[in-house]
Amino acid sequence: MSIGIRLKIALGFALLTILVVSAVSFWAAQSLGVSIDSSDLVKLENLKDKVVAQLNHTQQELDRIGKETASALVDLKFFSRDADQQQRIAEKLKSSLNLDWLEIFQQGQPILQPHSSFSQPSLTPGHLRRLTSSGPFSYRGYLITASQIQINASTTLFLARQPEFTAIPMLCIFDHKGLLYADHYLPDSDFLRKLTQEKNTDQALIDNETFRIRAFQVAPSQNWLLVGYAAQRATITRADIDLLMMRLAILEVVGLLILGFFLGRKMLSPLNALRHGIEQVADGHWKEIPLNEAPMKNSGDEIETVAHSFNHMVRELTLAQNRLIEVQKELATKEKMAALGRFSAGIAHEINNPLGTILVTAGMLKEAAIKNSEIVPEEFDEIIEEVKRCRDIISTLRAYTSRTHPDLARMSFCDFFATLAQKMQAAAEFNDIELAFSSKVTEGELRVDLKAMQQVFHNLIKNAGEAMSEQADKRVEIAAEMTANHFAIRFMDTGPGFQCLPEHIFEPLFTTKAQGTGLGLVICQAIIDAHLGRIEANRIDNRITEFCVRLPFAPTQSVSDKPGEDHR
Repeated sequence: MSIGIRLKIALGFALLTILVVSAVSFWAAQSLGVSIDSSDLVKLENLKDKVVAQLNHTQQELDRIGKETASALVDLKFFSRDADQQQRIAEKLKSSLNLDWLEIFQQGQPILQPHSSFSQPSLTPGHLRRLTSSGPFSYRGYLITASQIQINASTTLFLARQPEFTAIPMLCIFDHKGLLYADHYLPDSDFLRKLTQEKNTDQALIDNETFRIRAFQVAPSQNWLLVGYAAQRATITRADIDLLMMRLAILEVVGLLILGFFLGRKMLSPLNALRHGIEQVADGHWKEIPLNEAPMKNSGDEIETVAHSFNHMVRELTLAQNRLIEVQKELATKEKMAALGRFSAGIAHEINNPLGTILVTAGMLKEAAIKNSEIVPEEFDEIIEEVKRCRDIISTLRAYTSRTHPDLARMSFCDFFATLAQKMQAAAEFNDIELAFSSKVTEGELRVDLKAMQQVFHNLIKNAGEAMSEQADKRVEIAAEMTANHFAIRFMDTGPGFQCLPEHIFEPLFTTKAQGTGLGLVICQAIIDAHLGRIEANRIDNRITEFCVRLPFAPTQSVSDKPGEDHR
């Protein structure tokens, strides 16, 4: 009995229901975790408030001590004594008042320790600050107070003390530079940074006891208070709930995957068969899907209907492809005949012109011979030149029609380019052309027929020179560069350029020159194609004509490779 696709959809909805129930359960667990977080937050905020209150109380006491100490210094005529006496008095005051630091600044400079690195600190009442940027006084934070000494408006007494805290189970005070105060717990900087970024309640194991901890920022300073309280090991935390739900979710996913695997084999196998058949058609293999074999057999009415339609489409496409192939063969035959006609017409035109000249000149010579008139030798020269022209046309046609495979040999590109540059610059027919060779290639090899590529260079430079025949200054730039996977050689001139589409100039017998055969660029293209390269023609900014020859890199040389050996 086949299972319809509707029943399979119903099974899919059942699976979706299971997923929704799981999601609701997870949401409930998250809500419980939030309530636990809220309870922790109240306790930790109370601890934070106690820390702030004790800091403020200590600051008030320090402010009072500062004012009293400033008055005492005036009574002791402190500033009329020498430096040693001032040092001793300051040390006694620090010891008796339980101070960590005492300094007097006049006009911003310390007078008790003038050679120290202390600078006059800024004040943030109730908040810890470092006294120096380096040294022992930079490793912890202090509460600081400042009191004006009446004898001089620019004289200020500064006192500093590290606070003490009571009834706080765990406390760390830190800023972006590190710890300012720590009590039995020294967290690393990465953990502190994590607490400031996440701003969540976390747990830490301190002396084999679990603490619930949280970091609070204290404005207006950049200080952070990390407070915590000891929790029982059996206390359920949000992290525990998340871990439990993660394990349950993993079990559910594994169970669904196992169930989906067995259902999928039955439900998705026909669809995979359809997909495979469509891919076969896309690749050009017209093959029908067998309907009486697995997995299409008993796959359901809907899928079997689609498979029938697919097979009908394949049969129609096969017929259409066969008709298209026949039409393409007919078109190819007609195109060959048309190309042969154009080729023959071009040859007839090229040969007819010199033959006409030969015929007229021969007739004139015959008449002169009958009349016993004097025959001018130049008339024979004209016949000879026209015959040579016919011979050149025939020679070019033979070169085009008898294209042989090039004799490829592995060669350094630098040597190849330098050799052809030297040959072109030494050619007498290019004496009136300024040839500028340049190369950005410093490495790499190619497989090339040097003689054949010499013909390509010769033809392209000759074409450029003929294009600039009416210019006083003739300059052709030949530049080489290396791209990701080939060498590029650009031939650039400033002639008037071609006035047709670039692809037309590579057609046989197409030429814009009065004496051209239209086969020079075609032969160049054939040589470059045999090198597995390509040639392109472009007109840049309507000023520069560019022919770009692209030649591939030589393949990695194997042990059997030999210089000059052709591997195709």
